[in-house]
Amino acid sequence: MVAAFLAVNLAGAVLYALVKAARKENVGAAVFFIFLPGFGYIIYFVPRLIHRLAGRETYDRDSLVKRFQIEQAAEHPDVKRELGIVPVEDAMAVSGTAEKRALLLNQLKKDVGENYKALLAAENDEDSESAHYVAAAKMEAYRVQQQRWMESYKTYQKDPADPANFHAACTALRNLIDGRILSSREQEIYKKTYCGLIESQEQRGGKMLSGEEYEVYLVYLVESGESEKAERIWNGDREKVRSERCYMKMIEMYYRQKDKEKFQQCMKDLRADKQVRLSAQGLEVLRYWMQRE
Repeated sequence: MVAAFLAVNLAGAVLYALVKAARKENVGAAVFFIFLPGFGYIIYFVPRLIHRLAGRETYDRDSLVKRFQIEQAAEHPDVKRELGIVPVEDAMAVSGTAEKRALLLNQLKKDVGENYKALLAAENDEDSESAHYVAAAKMEAYRVQQQRWMESYKTYQKDPADPANFHAACTALRNLIDGRILSSREQEIYKKTYCGLIESQEQRGGKMLSGEEYEVYLVYLVESGESEKAERIWNGDREKVRSERCYMKMIEMYYRQKDKEKFQQCMKDLRADKQVRLSAQGLEVLRYWMQRE
């Protein structure tokens, strides 16, 4: 009887050791079972059973260590991936067909309305499928921006005296024009529409016009060939259009008109205007023409 008990105890210890070894866990408890037949199992397993029945969790070192590693990994960026980030245009230029398509699809999955501009580099790509992705993205971006413009314009027409409606309509139309998704003819039409919005507010006193909206108005007048209107605003309401962008646009207009006197006067005004802070590109243009003088 005793021999059978010891044999069963030994078999249980060996089985326990094999299971633990297969799981790559500590098998030391098997020795404990051999030297304390029967009692070893009671001492080892009964407290665990009580904890489980009581709903308490035991200390699991492996689980805790692994869980800690996962949390730490989430806090740190993937250094290799972050250092490998390059502009989409550069990636498109050096990628193969498969990589190019994967890059396009990955960008489009994020947000077409926000990411399509970065993909325009592949618009005339030799790979027809890549070019098709870009064309589809442009169509979707056009649909979204056109819808926003129409909705905001309808709201503005219902209550043109509400500043929020006016600003929303101007912003939606400006995004559509500057979105690089319109043909030259469409851009011309919408720029005139934008100028019409500004002029309608001027007739109401112009109190709702912001400085940015008036600057864009001048730029669109120049680009639409409305040089007389642009010059009238430039000379009559200089304070409203006192920015680097407007100065550069007027300099460009006078240059194309080959009006040397007005061109030089505009350059002189820009150099004397201490309130206008030039960007690096603006400084480069100014220095270039100063050297030419």
